[in-house]
Amino acid sequence: MIRINRRTNVYKNLRTGAYFVQPFTRGPVGTSEFGAATVIQPEEFDSKIASAVIGNLEKFGKEKFDMARAIIRNDKQQREFLKNHVGISVSEQESGDLKVYALHRKGGGMVGSHDDTFVLPKAHIVEKLTATIADAFKRAT
Repeated sequence: MIRINRRTNVYKNLRTGAYFVQPFTRGPVGTSEFGAATVIQPEEFDSKIASAVIGNLEKFGKEKFDMARAIIRNDKQQREFLKNHVGISVSEQESGDLKVYALHRKGGGMVGSHDDTFVLPKAHIVEKLTATIADAFKRAT
């Protein structure tokens, strides 16, 4: 069986400053955004973002994919979403390290790049995850 790394995305609404930690699950072909996001207000970022990301990584794959709960946007909704949000992606590696990718708008979605990837060793997750997420958001476009 192919191992799929646990992952979650975090989006920042550019108008409100609120953060949305979006859970994922295994979908029919790969991973899919799935279920309700955890909302973190800007003033709560430092105290809550790391635990929300870890919590959503732990949720990965625990629920069976259901198309009714998948996050699906039509073209207009996707354009609006991209216009109003920047994002990062966090994935857990087999070693337990975390990779944090700044995402960049491209075409009709968002993509990461090797130039904007942070590797956070497992031993440093607790003390450095919040700062690493903040750094990734500074690079997200």
